[in-house]
Amino acid sequence: MAALAEQPFEAVHGAPESESRRRLLERLRRLAQRDTRKGQGGDEPPLISAFVARDRETISQLSMPSAGLVVVLEGRKEAFWGADRRVYEAGDAFILPAGARLDVVNEPDGASGVYRALFVRFSRPLIIEAARLWPHLRSSHPIEGRSVAVGPALGSAIVHAAEAVSGAAQASGRATDHRILEIILILAESGALPLAPKYVDGSVVEAVRLLVRHRLDQAWPEARVAAELSMSEATLRRRLREKGQTFRALLLSERMTAAHTILADRDADVADAVAAAGYASRSHFSRHFKRFFGVAPSVARRRGGKSPSASP
Repeated sequence: MAALAEQPFEAVHGAPESESRRRLLERLRRLAQRDTRKGQGGDEPPLISAFVARDRETISQLSMPSAGLVVVLEGRKEAFWGADRRVYEAGDAFILPAGARLDVVNEPDGASGVYRALFVRFSRPLIIEAARLWPHLRSSHPIEGRSVAVGPALGSAIVHAAEAVSGAAQASGRATDHRILEIILILAESGALPLAPKYVDGSVVEAVRLLVRHRLDQAWPEARVAAELSMSEATLRRRLREKGQTFRALLLSERMTAAHTILADRDADVADAVAAAGYASRSHFSRHFKRFFGVAPSVARRRGGKSPSASP
């Protein structure tokens, strides 16, 4: 079985000089001085863990409960994705999907006698947050196991995240999340990590919300949403009905929530709320808003966005 030969995704524009690449790898190797994958309690590994081996190592059915990025720093890794065999050299990385199972062989470097790699874990809540923040970064057909080039941007993001996780940067939990989100953004921009809702959450209700929330300027017919989520309209209706929801109610809720958020800002006016909710007609918007919240948009604006609870 021949190894697949291909050009990796570029995480940055242009290939770094060999000296820059060497310095980057040295910086990353300092994060993997000892093996930290063992002795970890619970099912989830730490946010960043190191794999270090001094003998050839074979791992059958390697699987992680959360998606993450595997970065080879020294030596090389062979991974068997079904019938495909892929080889990752020092400086290569790849996305390991949540729950994926593959056989791997870790080969120590011929000169140093050491194999080193990092695993950066992407928790489910962070992937969902990334999909909310950057809904336009979608990759419907990611190539499983394809190599990601570790350039300066991605390498620096990993170092900053590791410093936050270790406590060296004295970062808060939220600051640490932002460091991991930076890595996710770089990978999503390269096309290596899909942020489509169907990949990040099992709830069809949340999937619909994630899909439309930041693109309310679009019409979003039910047929299009079903196609985006890779299901038929009948399946979409059935799954929403099982959760006590309808597509029309979900879409209206997202539009009204966006408008209400705008009206909470006293510097904004009703026209801004109309645009944020994706309406072409102000009168049409006002009728829906009053039916939903029980007050007119102008009244909600005077109250600074404070209004009675939404009516179903």
